[in-house]
Amino acid sequence: MVINEEVIRIVNSLVGEFETIKDHRNDSNRTGVLEINANNKRMFLKIHNRLSRWSPEVYAYKNWTHILGEYTPKLIHYFNDDNFYGIITIPIYGKTVNEYQINDEDILEPIYHKAGELLKQLHNNFEGTYFGIPAIDGSPLESNAKTNPVDYINSALEGILKSGYDKGLLDNSDKELVEWCMKHSDVFVNSKPVPTNWDFSQNNWMVDENAKFTGFIDFENMLWGIDVDSFGIVIERYTPNRPKLRKALFEGYGLENSEEKQLQLKIVSVKIAIADITYGASIGNARIFSLARNLLDNLKMPEFKIY
Repeated sequence: MVINEEVIRIVNSLVGEFETIKDHRNDSNRTGVLEINANNKRMFLKIHNRLSRWSPEVYAYKNWTHILGEYTPKLIHYFNDDNFYGIITIPIYGKTVNEYQINDEDILEPIYHKAGELLKQLHNNFEGTYFGIPAIDGSPLESNAKTNPVDYINSALEGILKSGYDKGLLDNSDKELVEWCMKHSDVFVNSKPVPTNWDFSQNNWMVDENAKFTGFIDFENMLWGIDVDSFGIVIERYTPNRPKLRKALFEGYGLENSEEKQLQLKIVSVKIAIADITYGASIGNARIFSLARNLLDNLKMPEFKIY
């Protein structure tokens, strides 16, 4: 994303003159991320072109992430203009697991365990009144926010199924699996809205040079959601053949290994799989598409266990 003169003017008014250290997302047309230096202080400038990503990120910083202390960046400024929205943060130390290209499961296992611990801390401290994306004042950003967890899950499954089926990306066996999930969605009847991140993964988990966990970044995909929805992207994209890492994450979280939680995990996994089959196809990303298709096919097998 191009950082234009208007953005520079606003940032100058907030932090003074600055120099760009690194452009971390120069290939994106939706989000810009610059590492900057202003008054000898290292900061990150993030620019959104979508209110639906900026609002939850600001809300998360202002209301949720403080409970995690040193494990999250600190928001120092946020701003909006007619065509873009921005935040400025003080970063935490380290790089993401993906930046370090860590693949050794023995190294990754304690990272996953710690991520689970901190996610549970977040969930234990906050409970919302609706399911959906928050505006920065806490009200629902969307007009169709749900208050009933079963309605929330069924509405999501129904909408995603229709999109993929109408495009010819899902077959009848996929449809039957989704309909089975909807019939069993009452397993969520007692679920409460908690801070959920649909991009909760090692792509946003920070570690130091010794692979010690240092924190989380990137909260633009946060919302009031179902607790186990936080695990969807890890299950699909990062641990399809790594049950040991899933186990470390779940045990760090303290997730009960019960029939109820197994069923909940299966349903949210079906949800992300059908969503990413459509999403992967729409952006021409073969990796996302194939991982989603692989997960969905695995979920059709009775012997397949997530936890």
